[in-house]
Amino acid sequence: MTVVRRLLPDDAEEYRSLRLEALERHPEAFGSSHAEECTRPLASFADRIAGGYIAGGFVDGRLDATAGLLVPTQAKSRHKGMLWGVYVRAKRRGSGLADAVMTALLAHAAEHVEQIHLSVAAANGRAIGFYKRLGFEAFGTEPRALKVDGTYIDELLMVKVMGR
Repeated sequence: MTVVRRLLPDDAEEYRSLRLEALERHPEAFGSSHAEECTRPLASFADRIAGGYIAGGFVDGRLDATAGLLVPTQAKSRHKGMLWGVYVRAKRRGSGLADAVMTALLAHAAEHVEQIHLSVAAANGRAIGFYKRLGFEAFGTEPRALKVDGTYIDELLMVKVMGR
């Protein structure tokens, strides 16, 4: 059975485990690193959950997908949210779980922001196609956005204006 819901601080242990898996298996996809986050205490993951919105996709009771939305507190920029931390376990890719998690996140976002921004590795065609299908449009590229083990990663910048 699949359940999609907002993560709660009680989900911190499962969230930490999935987040560390994502950072270890796909270092080019995230601004943070496994080395940085694996030393953080469990309480910091609970605080991250409590301080924002993270949609979680559970299959048979196990957290297999996440997507976060960060909304700035500054008056001039709180009309736009930032999508972050999108990850789906390899065995769940193509199952519709990512769609379900993003549907929940986009429904939440529609109540809080006018547009959502994201950055994605420019070489990640599968993710770019997924975001385009959800209505995100590319508006630029940040060259050398990340540096992973001496290799530079360009990121495609995308936006979705809500209501489109």
